[in-house]
Formats: sequence, structure tokens, C-alpha cells
Amino acid sequence: MDQTVAEHLKAHPEFFDRHPELLVELQLPHQSGEAVSLIERQVRTLREEAQKYQKQLEELINIARANTELNRRLHDLTLTLIDTVNFDEVVDVLQDKLHDDFEAEAVELHLFTAAESDRESNPGLNGFREFLDGGKPRCGRLSEDQLNFLFGPQAEDIRSTALIPIGGQGLLGLLAFGSHSPNRFHSSMGTDYLTRLGEIVSKTLEVVSEPGI
Repeated sequence: MDQTVAEHLKAHPEFFDRHPELLVELQLPHQSGEAVSLIERQVRTLREEAQKYQKQLEELINIARANTELNRRLHDLTLTLIDTVNFDEVVDVLQDKLHDDFEAEAVELHLFTAAESDRESNPGLNGFREFLDGGKPRCGRLSEDQLNFLFGPQAEDIRSTALIPIGGQGLLGLLAFGSHSPNRFHSSMGTDYLTRLGEIVSKTLEVVSEPGI
């Protein structure tokens, strides 16, 4: 019987157009135990779907706004770095700008000469060999030894980090951000912005650095 009714309604979708009074008279069970008419059930379903799509739209808008703000900050940083004329000025700009831009409690730039990058002369760098060889930014948590190497006395308060490889003509190093929040930087974060930032910083340092730095 149920199958027959279902097939009839599928074959005649205009059925409720001819009998609109049934939309109000029909009572459908609900999970809450409350009985509602078919049209009320449809309206409720449409509202739930509309709320879901509204939430998705708001999330997309928030992501777009965040990306716009990141691009604005990157543009501002780039213009500021263009005006720098030496290594110390570049470091000062990075410290001033990136603390606020990344909401990070610690920002550290580590650069190494060819001699300093040797395993024996700088064993602390060994924990970052794979990262530097990969040449891609990374977010998440680090070991205690890695934190101590990057952040020194601040290491005990750092709970999450973002690392950007720095490279270029005569350059090898990394730019590190540290946060007291364990959720500020995590492995599922996108790294496109960090990649572009690393390229800009690397090129700027390459221009202002003296040979061998």
C-alpha cells in the first residue's frame, strides 16, 4: 500500500496542486513527538537549509576578508622593506611588523654562513635540516631542543610555531614565529601567505646583505 501511494505521488507531482487542502490537513510525525502539517514540515526544512547555507556563506565571507587583510599587510610590508638599506633595518622592520601581523609573541630570524651550516660547527641546526632542504613553510609544534635553538629564553612559553625557510644568493636561514597559544599555528593551516612572505624577505635580505652574511 505504501509503495503504491509513493509511486502514485512520484508519477503525479501535481497531485497536491489539485488538492492543496491536504498540505494543511496531513500530519507528519516529528522527532520531538510533535505532529506538524506537511507544509509546515517543508517550511521548517527549507529554513534549516537556508540557515546552513547562510552559515557557509558567512564562513566564506570571513575567509575572503581575512585573505584581503593578509594581502594588504603583505603589500604594506613589501613597501616598507623596499625602503630599507641595510641588514639591521630589515630585521627591525620584520620585528615591528610581524609581531602584530601574526599575533605572535616571538619573531626570530636566523641566518647562517656556509661554515655555520656545517653539522659539526652548528649541531643545533640539525633539527631543521629536513625543513630547510624541503624549502617549504611549516606550522605546528616543535621539540624542546628546537624551541630552545630558535627562541632562547622565550622557548619555555612557546606552544606553537610557524617556520619559513630563507634562501637566496649567499643566504641560508629561517624565520620563526612563536605563540603562547597551542592553537595559533597548526599543521592544517594554509601556507601560501608564508611562502610569499619568505620569498619577499629572502630577496630583500639578498639585496641588503654583504657577501658572506
